[in-house]
Amino acid sequence: MEWDEAIMWQHTRGDAYQQALDQLIQLGLAYPCSCSRKQWQAFDIYPGWCREGVCDANKPVAWRLRSDLGKRPTCWQDRLFGEQRFDPADLGDVVLKRKDGLWAYQLAVVVDDAEQQITDVVRGLDLLDNTPWQHQLQSALQLPQPRYLHLPLIVTTEGQKLSKQNLAPALSENEQGVRRQLFQALEALDQAPPQVLASESPATQLHWAIANWSLQRLRPTAHRQTPASMPPSTPPSIPTGD
Repeated sequence: MEWDEAIMWQHTRGDAYQQALDQLIQLGLAYPCSCSRKQWQAFDIYPGWCREGVCDANKPVAWRLRSDLGKRPTCWQDRLFGEQRFDPADLGDVVLKRKDGLWAYQLAVVVDDAEQQITDVVRGLDLLDNTPWQHQLQSALQLPQPRYLHLPLIVTTEGQKLSKQNLAPALSENEQGVRRQLFQALEALDQAPPQVLASESPATQLHWAIANWSLQRLRPTAHRQTPASMPPSTPPSIPTGD
């Protein structure tokens, strides 16, 4: 929320991502893929049809990671949820560069974390199963591996993650709402903020959180319910026409 270095923009980092992709191609760990999601939607994961050659040379291609050839299984100690063990091949060959030329998250975040010397990654539990691909990439590119801490998710009473995709309500932009929501976040993260902190400014709340943060207070449960004072999400409308 308060960044102490120059901001790095991914749209300026294409050369660094391409260099990493070229290295993976030379290692035989990345390949072009012409298949569309519609073609393989009946499968749980992409079946790897283009691993030995592009299926349709007349179509644009994405670039995928050969998850069956990299480091596997991948194991790490999550700082909250303990020992994790995944075989990336069970998760499929993730996209590294999209057909439209945009760089995918998996490759970009690995290259950027290394460039910025990130030592600790803290993110939601929904990204836990992204870590195996990132470990494969870090190993292949000979990059350091950060420590990982995955946090429980705030979900609705129906178990849905709060997200734009699920039409969850937007966070408040006025200071009173920001104060309330920051306080709720600290409670949801088991940090036991004193009640008096609820009426303090966002800056004061953040400074208290930094000074008093305790990993030991966190409970390793996957989900937390939406705070009662937050409005429920609205189910997405389903078009009825053609």
